[in-house]
Amino acid sequence: MLTEADAFRRDGFITVTLFGRLPTPCDEVVVLGYYPANEFGPARVFLREGRKPGMENMFCIQTLGKIWSINRIIPDRYSPIVEIYINDQLVREIRVIEFTELGFHNLH
Repeated sequence: MLTEADAFRRDGFITVTLFGRLPTPCDEVVVLGYYPANEFGPARVFLREGRKPGMENMFCIQTLGKIWSINRIIPDRYSPIVEIYINDQLVREIRVIEFTELGFHNLH
C-alpha cells in the first residue's frame, strides 16, 4: 500500500520517492519499470505488490509487513506529473516540484 509519494526535478531529471507498507510479512514490492513522458502521457512508475515468490500458497500471519521505500531517477525535462501504477492500477498522480537556482515551485 502506497502511503507517500514525492517527485522533484532538477537539471532535467525527476527524482521519484515512494513510501508504503506491505499488507503482510509475506509480501513484497518490486519495480517493474519507469518511463519518461512522451507524446501519449506523463512520466510513469510501474510496481508490483504481492506475495514473495514461493510463498503464494502458504499461510501468512495477518499483521502488517515492513515499511518499504523506493527511489528512482527518470530523465525527463517536461512532464508536470508522474503517475504511479501498482498491479496495473493507477493509484496516484504526483505533481512534479521544479528545483531551480531561484528556488522551487510547482509546475501547475
